[in-house]
Amino acid sequence: MNRTRVRRFFGITLFALVALAATSCGTNSTTSSGDNPSAIAATIHIADGKFEPREIDIVVGGSVMWINDDVASHNVKFLEPSTFNSGVIKPAATWIQTFTSAGNYDYYCDFHNSMKGSVVVRPAP
Repeated sequence: MNRTRVRRFFGITLFALVALAATSCGTNSTTSSGDNPSAIAATIHIADGKFEPREIDIVVGGSVMWINDDVASHNVKFLEPSTFNSGVIKPAATWIQTFTSAGNYDYYCDFHNSMKGSVVVRPAP
């Protein structure tokens, strides 16, 4: 093969791989109603079978974004209110939840019960 063909081959191959990665990784961003991604108060990463950080503090009206950096699917399910439930968060996907009331919100991964976390929501100053 001459250089032009080799470059064209690698260019097409690279384009195909990038397109494949973009469609397979997608961001199944399941957000709760009323979420405003521009008001993200904290980010929690899901990796190595744990939530990091495990506990966060935010102010009423803030949103929290969970990012699944793990190779496995996870979910975020709250004890109270039980209506806060992310559904399946696939690898490389995100989920955002907005908190409109002060309180302590404990959550866990339904698939991996040892994965637990807490969001402490404080009144606005």
